[in-house]
This record gives sequence, C-alpha cells and structure tokens, in this order.
Amino acid sequence: MGSIPSFLLTKLYAKGSLKNTDAGFELAIRNTLSSGTIVGLAPLRVDGVEYPLAKTTAIMPNGQRVAASELSADSPLTFSLGDTVKVQVEGEPLAPGPHKVLISPKTLEAGELDIFAQDTVT
Repeated sequence: MGSIPSFLLTKLYAKGSLKNTDAGFELAIRNTLSSGTIVGLAPLRVDGVEYPLAKTTAIMPNGQRVAASELSADSPLTFSLGDTVKVQVEGEPLAPGPHKVLISPKTLEAGELDIFAQDTVT
C-alpha cells in the first residue's frame, strides 16, 4: 500500500515488545496514526519465516482474543487511535538476539499495510 509512507508504518510497531512466551512468542503494534478497521491479517514473518494464521492470535486492549484466521470484513476489529494490540504466535520460541519482523494487517481504510521492524529478544 503506497498511500502511507513506510517510515510512518514502522512507527506502528511497539519497539521492545518482541519476547518469548510459554507458548511461543509475541509482539505488539500501537496505533499512532488514526482509528482504523482491521479486516484481515497476512501471515506474520520473522526473519523470513512465515507463521500460520491458525497459530496467531490478536489480543485487544480490552483483553478480547481474536484468532487471526477469523478476521474478515464480516468480522473486523476496530483499532482505535492509541490502542495497543498484542499479537501472539503459538510455536517455537525465537532465539535470543535481533530479528526482522513483518506484520501485514489489512485495513478497510488503507488496504494492506506492511509494517517492517527490527527488534531483539533478550
């Protein structure tokens, strides 16, 4: 999607949020641009490895858990300005050290957004 500059999209990633969990790993995105509607999510990529949507869950600020595979125009998520959404991936934890992340939500307002980030698992 070319309408939002990549340097603004990069700011949506919550730096320092990439961490391992008991069930895999998680990261977060923080809406610093404008309220929007998430109608889909492409498989998350870390270091070029694609993680299946069936193993990916979005956790909204109110604690609501939504399977990434269920996001659609008929079942959207409102992503209000200032909201932080955690994205949890079930599977193997990431190795300690730096990682390249790509998360691509599809929004009603701006289409698919590619959010590139680098973060470190300690």
